[in-house]
Amino acid sequence: MQYRLSNVLLLFVLILPGMAWAQSSQALSLEDCINLGLKHNQTLIVNRFETDRSTSQAKSNISLVLPQVGFSLGAGNTGEHSEGIGFGIDTLYTTSGQGAITYISPYLNGEYGDLVWKDSYSMSLKVSQNIWDGGRWWNTLKSARIAQDAADIQLSLYELNTIYQVKVAFYNYLSTLKLLDVYQDNLNTSKYQHQLTLERFRLGAASQNDTLRTRVNIEQSRLQIIDGETDLQAKTRDLNVMLGRDWDTPLTLEVPVWEAVEVPDSKKILAEVLSVNPQLRFLDLKKAVSEYDVKIAKSDYIPSIGLSASYSNLTKDVGDVFDSNTASLSTGVNLSWKLFNGTLTKRSVEQSKISVKIAEENYALAERNLRKDLAQAIDQMSSLKESVDISQLILSASEQDLLLAQEQYKIGSLSILDVLRITASYEDAKSSLIRAQYKLKAAEAGLHQLMGKR
Repeated sequence: MQYRLSNVLLLFVLILPGMAWAQSSQALSLEDCINLGLKHNQTLIVNRFETDRSTSQAKSNISLVLPQVGFSLGAGNTGEHSEGIGFGIDTLYTTSGQGAITYISPYLNGEYGDLVWKDSYSMSLKVSQNIWDGGRWWNTLKSARIAQDAADIQLSLYELNTIYQVKVAFYNYLSTLKLLDVYQDNLNTSKYQHQLTLERFRLGAASQNDTLRTRVNIEQSRLQIIDGETDLQAKTRDLNVMLGRDWDTPLTLEVPVWEAVEVPDSKKILAEVLSVNPQLRFLDLKKAVSEYDVKIAKSDYIPSIGLSASYSNLTKDVGDVFDSNTASLSTGVNLSWKLFNGTLTKRSVEQSKISVKIAEENYALAERNLRKDLAQAIDQMSSLKESVDISQLILSASEQDLLLAQEQYKIGSLSILDVLRITASYEDAKSSLIRAQYKLKAAEAGLHQLMGKR
């Protein structure tokens, strides 16, 4: 039994690391990467905290409407003379000695500084309510609600930016990975051509220069692979950090099946983009907030009215501090008006109006840039889509040309230089198609960002 138990434990020791490795090396789809980025991207996490802080600041303005309640308890100690004041009879004689004046003089019965300390206790409860302050609290509450909406939209902006960055990093990684496959195929082809040239050289059908040229082609392919692997490592580290993971975490991505990208008509989607673009919506709300700031600043010109009520008690015994027989209740209405505070109110209104103009210009500039970015994104997608179509035609033709050239070289009707040139053209066609495809996907991701889509 002990022998069997030890075998089971050994089996677990051998299996668990393999299970952990399989889990860590599980291929991630684009949707998996997006979800990881939204959950663990540290820049986005910081942005969420900033959004929470902005929302909390906006909610704190609700306190302007609520009553202010204060409660206090106090204890004191007062010192008094122990004997109080006494009186005595004194006589004042005149200088001539012929008369005298008798008078009463006061004196302290105790020694000076001999005090008796007495305790006192107090309690106070005060409630105050702002009734009218020129519309400040009303406009502040409206501004706070808009600020909360703006904070939510700003967070969606951060999320869209994270999704866009993850998509671009995902496509860059796959592009580099596929180019590395092309370089490996190029190395295999170069080795095949070199071996074929060596055989022809032994038969006297090729020169030594031909063998050197094919050998150089092999080493150039190896250099391509080294550069591609270095580039792939950099792309892996960038994507890992973007997903909130350690830079050296093993990374494997699913290679999706290529699907044709549809390029929309910019005129047909312009109105939709202008209405749903998060950046424009955010700036529009910021403009509304600045307009309320003007109204808030103007409220200092108007008097404010408030109500207050207090309940207090002052006793000598701590047990009587809540005794209603010795307590006092007071209520009041207060009117306050800032008749003059220099030019503070005037300048505050002036600065708020300037902020409105700045917000309007920021919105207009953002709208103009959005129109430009949309047109540029559509033009780029159209150009890249055409490049993909052309690259596919070139690749098909280059592949047929290479197969024909290899057969012609075998029978000696084509030189090795022509074969190497045609091979390089074929490899360039494959590389160009891969780059165009993933650049098109990255451009599509940029368009989705403008449209507020995942």
